[in-house]
Amino acid sequence: MNRPVKYATAIVVAHLLVNVAHGLAHRELHVGLVPLDATFVIVVILISPLLAMGLVWTAWKRLGLILLSLSMFGSFLFGLYHHFLAMSSDHVHSQPQNAWGLTFVLTAYGLLITEAMGTYGGIHFLRGAKVASSKVANSRTL
Repeated sequence: MNRPVKYATAIVVAHLLVNVAHGLAHRELHVGLVPLDATFVIVVILISPLLAMGLVWTAWKRLGLILLSLSMFGSFLFGLYHHFLAMSSDHVHSQPQNAWGLTFVLTAYGLLITEAMGTYGGIHFLRGAKVASSKVANSRTL
């Protein structure tokens, strides 16, 4: 197993675990999402990284890294806006001073961190693959 596969797998699993805890905090604190936001969460934040992880284990690794980068970046922007910029019940400063409120806040930061890492890692490994493939192409022309 190579580095991109290990990295993508680790970051997606970590992201999923943080998402589960964050979702539990949402439920316990009664912080709901409008249908469009809920659809985004399901498709982009939950399903897309899992699909990307599956793809990096196949011959479609490049597509998996692209999907990882895009889904994590979209997730990062969504979380940054909803948890840290827009004042609503989904904002970290709107949470009560109790265990679930602390869980919500810590997992909001955890999501931001794992999403930034996923975005960076996907782009990093895509660039590395591009450099490696251009080196192979250049060596063939020599």
